[in-house]
Amino acid sequence: MHPELESFLNSAFSSVQPTSPEIGRVVVEPDYETTPSQHDAGHLASELVQCLREQTPDPKALASHEGFEADMPGAYRLLSKYVRRITLHQDSTEGPWIEVAPPGNWI
Repeated sequence: MHPELESFLNSAFSSVQPTSPEIGRVVVEPDYETTPSQHDAGHLASELVQCLREQTPDPKALASHEGFEADMPGAYRLLSKYVRRITLHQDSTEGPWIEVAPPGNWI
């Protein structure tokens, strides 16, 4: 696990605004084997926004405790490099809209 990856992703996604009123929060599970590059940060955030805008989450799954697992096509090269899984939830929490799941934990 690269020690700066979680911080890098939090920083890269900090400016991302909600793309849908139905989605209360987004949890990303990083690929902890990846070494972050500051050069990727801006494009990574825009790929995440584009990916989220393409989602049509099932309302029942979105409201469930497990949430709705977003489809992440291979076209999102950077997103696929840094993120293993994206889960959308209806409920919101205090803090940023995009949450980075810490290693071994699930938010």
